[in-house]
Amino acid sequence: MAISSIDYFTDLYRSYYPALCFYALKIVDDRESAKDIVDEVFTKLIVLEKKFSESDNVRAWLYTATRNASFDYLKREKHAKERQFEFSLNEAPSDQQYDYELIRSELMNIILQEIKLLPSNTGKVIEMSFLKGMKNELIALDLGLSEKTVRNLKSSGIAILKSRIPKDLFLSFLVIMSFSTSGVNNF
Repeated sequence: MAISSIDYFTDLYRSYYPALCFYALKIVDDRESAKDIVDEVFTKLIVLEKKFSESDNVRAWLYTATRNASFDYLKREKHAKERQFEFSLNEAPSDQQYDYELIRSELMNIILQEIKLLPSNTGKVIEMSFLKGMKNELIALDLGLSEKTVRNLKSSGIAILKSRIPKDLFLSFLVIMSFSTSGVNNF
């Protein structure tokens, strides 16, 4: 399918935007810049629309373009020298580490899509708890619910996600979220 249709582009944007932002965030370490980078990538996609005919080609191009645009951003930033110094102290990230972040971003995209399919309050509770790191007490205040209701919604949401997502993928999500210092909220 060619990318000439507005609906197709909109579907691509909705499907890949959060994962690409998460991927760019892991490279540039700045949420707003990550969003800007991904917006630029989608703008380039519109301009280059005739070069793609299969969604797999578009997906690969989106990730490659996001990675390259993120590196270009780092080069332009005045803090690039600080980052280069930091990378020289530690081992520079390998292609394998970037592949890991790509897989991690794809995993997050799958999870986000499943969370969107949860019933309204259940999805909100799961998002606020796991993606934004909020405590039950604060979630209850924000949503005007009791803490017990929040706990119940969280439990039912986890049960639904467990039933919809393969076990190893779900466990990976829990591990990633427990070690993640920069969640995917606000994407």
